[in-house]
Amino acid sequence: MSKKVLVVDDDENTVKFLSVALREGGYEPIGAYDGEEGFRKVEECRPDLILLDVMMPRRSGFVLFKQLRRSQDYKEIPVIMLTAVADLLEEDESRADEDTFERPYDSLRESLKKTIRQMREEGLVRPEMFIDKPIDPEVLVDSVRKLIG
Repeated sequence: MSKKVLVVDDDENTVKFLSVALREGGYEPIGAYDGEEGFRKVEECRPDLILLDVMMPRRSGFVLFKQLRRSQDYKEIPVIMLTAVADLLEEDESRADEDTFERPYDSLRESLKKTIRQMREEGLVRPEMFIDKPIDPEVLVDSVRKLIG
């Protein structure tokens, strides 16, 4: 039986694209289009891994992630967060201090970093991985394979 991967993203084309890549990689994809539906699918299907978009309506990826990590039933499910700014989160802070102007996405990067700090303060670990959009299907499948086989 193939392992189940829940793809939660408000963009229907992204869910379809990632589902095809996962299916070709030997996984069983399950789609959800917002955080609320994503949580219902977790309850119904108990996936082996969750791909979770950061910014979504009706429950953001970070809100759903926190909810999962606080749950005794779901806190061990690995999560890969999908974002258009993941590389900014990994940016060298010393270089950022040298800049005297605001780069594109600075406020978004700061907001995401603040959310991650709050999660740590609450005792929540960060997701297993962040993957930048647009997503390379081979990188995605390799990342999933590293986490769940």
